[in-house]
Amino acid sequence: MRTLQDIRAWAVHAQPVFICGLERSGTSILQVSFSRHPQLFPVKDVYETFIFANPRSALEVRAPAMTKAYLQGDEHAKRFRELCAGLRVGNAELSEADIIRAFFWYCAHQVYPGRQPLEKTPSHVRRLARMLEIFPRARVIVCTRDPVDVVASYRKRLKKEQSLGRSRDEWGWLDRTAEQLLAHFHTVSEHISAARQRWPEQVFVAPYAWITNDPETAMRRLCEFAGLPFVDAVLKPQEVPDRKVDEMLSRPISKRASESDQFVDAQTQAMIRQQMAKQMPLWDTPGTSTGIAAPGAIIAGGG
Repeated sequence: MRTLQDIRAWAVHAQPVFICGLERSGTSILQVSFSRHPQLFPVKDVYETFIFANPRSALEVRAPAMTKAYLQGDEHAKRFRELCAGLRVGNAELSEADIIRAFFWYCAHQVYPGRQPLEKTPSHVRRLARMLEIFPRARVIVCTRDPVDVVASYRKRLKKEQSLGRSRDEWGWLDRTAEQLLAHFHTVSEHISAARQRWPEQVFVAPYAWITNDPETAMRRLCEFAGLPFVDAVLKPQEVPDRKVDEMLSRPISKRASESDQFVDAQTQAMIRQQMAKQMPLWDTPGTSTGIAAPGAIIAGGG
């Protein structure tokens, strides 16, 4: 069995691709697309691990369902717990950072052997510093989207979940006012800006409209950012039986017409745009802080 020192050394040299950002902004599209790349974890579907936010949950006997799915089942979840137990020195608990390192080391050697880590959890945008401190060679893609369209997407998804008769436990995270989402948007902007100051070449802002307006150009640029060769497979969706997240993930990436007028009244739209005006250059410009994805690539409006 590898030692903790081995796993720490592996994390220093690993080149994971992490996807995070605003919910309802294209993180799932990118994750399922990158999972078809032959050098990255072939994660079967959209599984959000929250490993950077709550790493100890992965050690629970009843670990979160999506964490177990990411680990491909109970047996791997058990073996991961055993690995971590063996890494402990005496009665001392593993640090959260070491649990995270061990999680991706285990996945890279036992669950998805021979592949580079790939993981997406939108809320990890609040953990950008932790991600890049633990994995100094990581490439992080942060998804953004027109803020009015984000609010509209929340409301559309909420309406759908409620119409299906699902419990509040399943849709409660969607039940947020425009004011609550604005506070969230400001926090996200602060985390992106801070991370791009410390790691200017390792945090790539990927606006939703930029991805969907020209998927091939966007995926080529994102592969380049991640140090990966472009392969056509990232643009060719695969059907996942019983997919419950979003049927659009089984279709090619494409531009969608804005539905903001159906779900957000004009007064609320104006309020959102006024309060977000100073942050839009950050959200709308694809690329790292040292170079945008293409000349004149600032995106106007959402899609």
